[in-house]
Amino acid sequence: MGSSSKNIEQAQECYYHEWMSFQSQRIPELKQLLTQRRSHGDEDNDNKLRELTGKIIGDFKNYAAKRADLAHRCSSNYYAPTWNSPLENALIWMGGCRPSSFFRLVYALCGSQTEIRVTQFLRNIDGYESS
Repeated sequence: MGSSSKNIEQAQECYYHEWMSFQSQRIPELKQLLTQRRSHGDEDNDNKLRELTGKIIGDFKNYAAKRADLAHRCSSNYYAPTWNSPLENALIWMGGCRPSSFFRLVYALCGSQTEIRVTQFLRNIDGYESS
Protein backbone atom coordinates (compact mmCIF):
# COMPACT_ATOMS: atom_id res chain seq x y z
CA MET A 1 0.00 0.00 0.00
CA GLY A 2 2.92 2.33 0.69
CA SER A 3 4.18 1.97 -2.87
CA SER A 4 0.73 2.67 -4.30
CA SER A 5 0.40 5.77 -2.13
CA LYS A 6 3.84 6.94 -3.26
CA ASN A 7 2.87 6.44 -6.93
CA ILE A 8 -0.33 8.45 -6.41
CA GLU A 9 1.66 11.18 -4.69
CA GLN A 10 4.11 11.30 -7.60
CA ALA A 11 1.25 11.42 -10.12
CA GLN A 12 -0.39 14.30 -8.22
CA GLU A 13 2.88 16.19 -8.12
CA CYS A 14 3.36 15.59 -11.84
CA TYR A 15 -0.16 16.90 -12.59
CA TYR A 16 0.52 19.95 -10.43
CA HIS A 17 3.76 20.77 -12.23
CA GLU A 18 2.05 20.23 -15.59
CA TRP A 19 -0.69 22.69 -14.61
CA MET A 20 1.86 25.22 -13.35
CA SER A 21 3.76 24.96 -16.63
CA PHE A 22 0.53 25.72 -18.53
CA GLN A 23 -0.03 28.70 -16.22
CA SER A 24 3.49 30.02 -16.75
CA GLN A 25 2.92 29.86 -20.52
CA ARG A 26 -0.50 31.50 -20.46
CA ILE A 27 0.01 34.30 -17.90
CA PRO A 28 2.43 36.37 -20.06
CA GLU A 29 0.03 36.03 -22.98
CA LEU A 30 -2.85 37.13 -20.75
CA LYS A 31 -0.88 40.15 -19.52
CA GLN A 32 -0.04 41.10 -23.10
CA LEU A 33 -3.68 40.87 -24.21
CA LEU A 34 -4.83 42.94 -21.22
CA THR A 35 -2.23 45.61 -22.00
CA GLN A 36 -3.36 45.70 -25.65
CA ARG A 37 -6.99 45.93 -24.54
CA ARG A 38 -6.25 48.99 -22.42
CA SER A 39 -4.47 50.75 -25.25
CA HIS A 40 -6.65 49.69 -28.22
CA GLY A 41 -9.92 48.29 -26.87
CA ASP A 42 -10.81 46.42 -30.07
CA GLU A 43 -13.38 43.61 -30.30
CA ASP A 44 -10.91 41.12 -31.80
CA ASN A 45 -8.81 41.49 -28.66
CA ASP A 46 -11.86 40.74 -26.50
CA ASN A 47 -12.42 37.50 -28.42
CA LYS A 48 -8.78 36.51 -27.89
CA LEU A 49 -9.17 37.27 -24.18
CA ARG A 50 -12.30 35.09 -23.96
CA GLU A 51 -10.52 32.27 -25.78
CA LEU A 52 -7.46 32.48 -23.56
CA THR A 53 -9.59 32.68 -20.41
CA GLY A 54 -11.44 29.57 -21.59
CA LYS A 55 -8.12 27.77 -22.05
CA ILE A 56 -6.95 28.78 -18.56
CA ILE A 57 -10.20 27.61 -17.00
CA GLY A 58 -10.01 24.41 -19.05
CA ASP A 59 -6.47 23.77 -17.80
CA PHE A 60 -7.65 24.15 -14.22
CA LYS A 61 -10.67 21.89 -14.78
CA ASN A 62 -8.40 19.26 -16.28
CA TYR A 63 -6.01 19.50 -13.33
CA ALA A 64 -8.87 19.34 -10.82
CA ALA A 65 -10.40 16.32 -12.57
CA LYS A 66 -7.07 14.45 -12.54
CA ARG A 67 -6.58 15.28 -8.88
CA ALA A 68 -10.12 14.24 -7.99
CA ASP A 69 -9.60 10.94 -9.77
CA LEU A 70 -6.47 10.26 -7.73
CA ALA A 71 -8.21 11.40 -4.53
CA HIS A 72 -10.54 8.42 -4.80
CA ARG A 73 -7.52 6.18 -4.29
CA CYS A 74 -5.67 8.24 -1.66
CA SER A 75 -7.46 11.21 -0.14
CA SER A 76 -4.85 12.46 2.34
CA ASN A 77 -2.71 14.03 -0.39
CA TYR A 78 -5.75 15.90 -1.64
CA TYR A 79 -5.99 18.08 1.48
CA ALA A 80 -2.30 18.81 2.02
CA PRO A 81 -0.13 17.94 -0.96
CA THR A 82 3.34 16.80 0.09
CA TRP A 83 5.05 18.94 -2.53
CA ASN A 84 3.74 22.10 -0.87
CA SER A 85 6.02 23.86 1.54
CA PRO A 86 4.80 24.21 5.14
CA LEU A 87 4.10 27.87 4.40
CA GLU A 88 1.92 26.98 1.40
CA ASN A 89 -0.05 24.45 3.44
CA ALA A 90 -0.49 27.02 6.23
CA LEU A 91 -1.75 29.59 3.72
CA ILE A 92 -4.21 27.04 2.30
CA TRP A 93 -5.56 26.45 5.79
CA MET A 94 -5.65 30.15 6.68
CA GLY A 95 -7.44 30.80 3.40
CA GLY A 96 -10.25 28.53 4.55
CA CYS A 97 -9.49 25.37 2.56
CA ARG A 98 -9.62 22.86 5.40
CA PRO A 99 -10.82 19.27 5.39
CA SER A 100 -13.58 20.36 7.78
CA SER A 101 -14.87 22.68 5.03
CA PHE A 102 -15.37 19.68 2.79
CA PHE A 103 -17.22 17.81 5.54
CA ARG A 104 -19.48 20.83 6.11
CA LEU A 105 -20.17 21.01 2.40
CA VAL A 106 -21.11 17.33 2.27
CA TYR A 107 -23.33 17.79 5.30
CA ALA A 108 -25.03 20.79 3.70
CA LEU A 109 -25.56 18.92 0.45
CA CYS A 110 -26.92 15.82 2.18
CA GLY A 111 -29.07 17.79 4.57
CA SER A 112 -29.89 17.10 8.17
CA GLN A 113 -31.08 13.59 7.30
CA THR A 114 -27.48 12.47 7.72
CA GLU A 115 -27.57 13.10 11.46
CA ILE A 116 -30.81 11.15 11.83
CA ARG A 117 -29.44 8.22 9.83
CA VAL A 118 -26.20 8.13 11.80
CA THR A 119 -28.16 8.11 15.06
CA GLN A 120 -30.34 5.25 13.79
CA PHE A 121 -27.27 3.36 12.62
CA LEU A 122 -25.55 3.76 15.99
CA ARG A 123 -28.67 2.63 17.84
CA ASN A 124 -28.76 -0.52 15.72
CA ILE A 125 -25.10 -1.21 16.49
CA ASP A 126 -25.71 -0.77 20.21
CA GLY A 127 -28.62 -3.21 20.07
CA TYR A 128 -31.39 -0.65 20.60
CA GLU A 129 -34.56 -1.18 18.66
CA SER A 130 -35.54 1.70 16.43
CA SER A 131 -39.19 2.23 15.74
